[in-house]
Parts: sequence; structure tokens; C-alpha cells
Amino acid sequence: MKASTGANSFPDTKGLIEDVFHEIRSILSSILSSVELIELYGERAVAGDKISRQTGSIKLQVIELEFLMQNVRIIQHILNKTITAKRLPTNVAHLLRNLIRDDRYAPLFASWVKFEVHNTREVAYVDEFLMKQLVLNLLFRMRRNSLDKTIPSLVCSFEADHIVITCTYTANAGDQSFSSSIKIFEPGNLQAFLDQRICGLISYVAELHEGSFDISAAGEGQIEMLVRIPYDVA
Repeated sequence: MKASTGANSFPDTKGLIEDVFHEIRSILSSILSSVELIELYGERAVAGDKISRQTGSIKLQVIELEFLMQNVRIIQHILNKTITAKRLPTNVAHLLRNLIRDDRYAPLFASWVKFEVHNTREVAYVDEFLMKQLVLNLLFRMRRNSLDKTIPSLVCSFEADHIVITCTYTANAGDQSFSSSIKIFEPGNLQAFLDQRICGLISYVAELHEGSFDISAAGEGQIEMLVRIPYDVA
């Protein structure tokens, strides 16, 4: 079953920003725990590999924290009705390749992402910052919610009229309620369910680009997220 959510029905409440702040608090708690462990290891002269693991964990958490703070910035503009998309001709393939190759994100996502060019056109009218954040939201969602030892996938395809971003992953136990809810809720209730999730933000950004966002659930926890962005300004 499939459902869409987006700009026309973005929630008026601050529920989404509360969700993001909950994630931020969780990350800060994890950072604090890692620092305390490093201090403990230092006092006990524990082997350096344990300290290296903890410092590596802190680095990853700080990267995600920075990403979440950018989400807060976008959500605040949405709630204040001050958001605009500065859409300019952009080589999207180049933009996204550089994003994935960035030192911050390459260790996390480089092996997940593929590019498929079906024509010679890779330039679209997009807001570079919003486009990057849309892709990072897709990637971080899969990272948080994928079943252990499974590999999510993001494929960016350049079709005749649209850029199509297809994400697939196997949901872990924490995300299984999402898959189950798609099967249980009636379409009207499903729309409200999705609008309360980060999916609402992903779709809002897609619709700012005259695009769309869809999400579907198959058997055994398989989730697919699909974003379509047209090349031209409508």
C-alpha cells in the first residue's frame, strides 16, 4: 500500500519540531555517555582502541546533530511561513555526488548510493541547500530504521522529465509500526499518520520543487520511499 504527504497538508502544530528536538536530546545524551566512558578509560589506562571507538562515535553523532539542526532551521521557516525555495539551474548529479563524497557522509552512505543517467540531462531548477537536506533526510531515516546487517539503497535516476530518487530498506523493530500502520489505517487516517512524521518534511521540500513524495510498504518490513523532482520550473 502507498500513501503521499506534502506541502498542502503540512501540520500546523509543532509536533514535528518536537520530534526533531527529541532526536537531538538523544544524541546529546549519547555524546555525554561517550565522553564519560573516555574519561573512565583514561583513568584506567584502558587500551586505545576503546577510546578510538568512542571518539569515532562522538564524531558521527556530531555530524547527525548538525544535520538535525538544519532540519530545525527549515521547520521554523515553515511554521513562520517564511520558507522560500531559491531554485536555480543546478547540476544535480554533481551536487549529490559531492554530497555523498563529503568526508562527513562518505563513511556512512557512499556504499548505499547509486546514480543512473538515462539521458544527457542532469541540470534541474532546485534549491541546493533544500535538495541536499532532502537527500540527507532520506539517508538518515534509513540509517536509523534499517534492520541490522541489511544494506539500504538510494538510487538517483535521471529520467526524461524528472529526477527520481528511490530508497529501499528493511525496517527494524522500531520502524515496523510504520509498515504495519500502512496496512492497517484507512487512506484518510494514513494521511494524518504520515503528516506527523519526518515524511511530512521530506514531501514538503519535494513539493517546493513541484515534485512529489510517496512511501509504500511491502511484506516483511520492506519500505520504499520515492521522490520525483521535475527538471524545469513549472
